[in-house]
Parts: sequence; C-alpha cells; structure tokens
Amino acid sequence: MTLKNICMLIFFSIFITACSVKKLSQEELILNKEGISKRTEIPQDLINEINYILFLLKQNDLETLNARFIHAKFPYYELSMDDNQKKVIIQKKSAIDEINNYIDSFDIKKEEAIFDCSPFNDANYGWNKEGVFLNHSKDAYISKFMLQENLLKANSYTQEEINKTILIEKNSYEVIVPYNIIFYLTKIDNIWYITLIDNIKTNCSK
Repeated sequence: MTLKNICMLIFFSIFITACSVKKLSQEELILNKEGISKRTEIPQDLINEINYILFLLKQNDLETLNARFIHAKFPYYELSMDDNQKKVIIQKKSAIDEINNYIDSFDIKKEEAIFDCSPFNDANYGWNKEGVFLNHSKDAYISKFMLQENLLKANSYTQEEINKTILIEKNSYEVIVPYNIIFYLTKIDNIWYITLIDNIKTNCSK
C-alpha cells in the first residue's frame, strides 16, 4: 500500500468516526429511545447487582441470568476471535449460551486488572491480581473496529449498530471475573443489564 493510500485510509477513518459521534450527540435519539442512563460514580445498586450475577454464576443458574440481565429488546454483543482467520467476530445475541461457575473471589474491587499472555514466561501468564474488578469502560475499540470493517467492506455494520456500541462504550461499567467472564453492565430504564461480553481481552492469539 502506498503512502498516499495510507493517508487516504486514515482520513476516511477519522471522517467517519467524527460523523458518527456528531450524529449521536446532535440527536441523542437512541439514548432517549432506549432509556440508557449516563454513567456516574459507581453506585451501590451496581455493586449489589454484580454480587447477584456472581451468585448466579456460582449456582450455574443460566436461566435466571438470562431472564434478569439480558434486555428483551436490547440484545447484547459478544466479542470473540476467529483463531483461523485471526479476525474479531462481533455477534448480537439475545441469550447467553453457557456459563462457567468458577468464582475464586467475591471481593469486588474498584480498580484495574491486567491479563498477561506472557509468551516467553509461563510463570507470568494470567491476571496480575485476585478479586472481581469493576471499572468505567474505557476502550472504544469495538466501535473503531466496526468503522474499520465498514471501510474494508461497506455496510458491514449499520449506523444504528455503531451508535449503540458507542453508547455502550461511553455509559457502561466493565466487570472482570478472572478466569471466567468479562462483561459490560449498562443501566437501561433504571435496570442494570449485560450489554457486552468480551472474549478478546484474554485471547492471546490476537
């Protein structure tokens, strides 16, 4: 690829991103329609709901988890890696297929944790801390990935899908349950729901 083509690709990526964010901020259409609450300091009711999710995971109660924490009209996104094609897969799902009941701690900590793939030293492989970790979601890599995919293949993702993803990224909390699951919680109509499950962060093939 020539330098000219690279510059054009970067320009179009920035242009599309700017248009998407501008449309979202002007209309706030999806925000009003879906009733998504703006993110504030971590509230106590969120901590309570995470404890309940941990309990359901430990009890292997998939039915209750889906009934209570998956919104009927707002399917969640699941991110995974196609190891053969080395490609990120984003799926929209209305129910969680399976869960893992391994919970090594119920200690919820408002701090970040890092997963180390440690390709050269197996002793360092894994999470650097113990506990359950709660943070404001910071990464916007999902919406960026969607925009990049649309550059490579037009209409891979609709504008509504991209806007919903931006809302999730801006207004959600990331919960890390080490060696089990990473998910986002978003408040919709004053109720907490799982809106994204991230299988990428711990996938070392990427």
